[in-house]
Amino acid sequence: MLAPAALASQFLATSRRHDVALVTTDPAVARTLGCDGVEVTSRPGYDAAREILGYNHIVGAFCGASRHLAMDLADAGADYIAFSQGSDRPDAEPLIAWWSELFEIPCIAADPAAPEALAALLSQRPDFIRPADAMWQSPDDARAIISATRRAIGILD
Repeated sequence: MLAPAALASQFLATSRRHDVALVTTDPAVARTLGCDGVEVTSRPGYDAAREILGYNHIVGAFCGASRHLAMDLADAGADYIAFSQGSDRPDAEPLIAWWSELFEIPCIAADPAAPEALAALLSQRPDFIRPADAMWQSPDDARAIISATRRAIGILD
């Protein structure tokens, strides 16, 4: 088993090789390891992250289903807002559509989305989506999920 620092080093090397941002939840870890930034869940967390990382790192905000928290953190300077659509609640408000209509700060659909569920999600205009968690089961599953996701959003393989 790899020590955490060695594992983090591998993640960083892989993220750089594939031009993908590496974000953690702890600003001190992000600074120490050289991560691209952090994702916070509160205003005190945002303030602490900016104090530790400054403005040269990503500080994104996971806001669950809270409009208030999203607006507060966006106003504070968050680089992106991530919403949970509440897929377990059929009457859930389309928060991403609301955000995309009113704000310029990028919005992430934080709940994993299977390719067959993307049409409804994409109609809300998220800036980023999270592929289905099944992609982590094996390299073949990852290829299949990403290919299906790309086709669903109109990127042909």
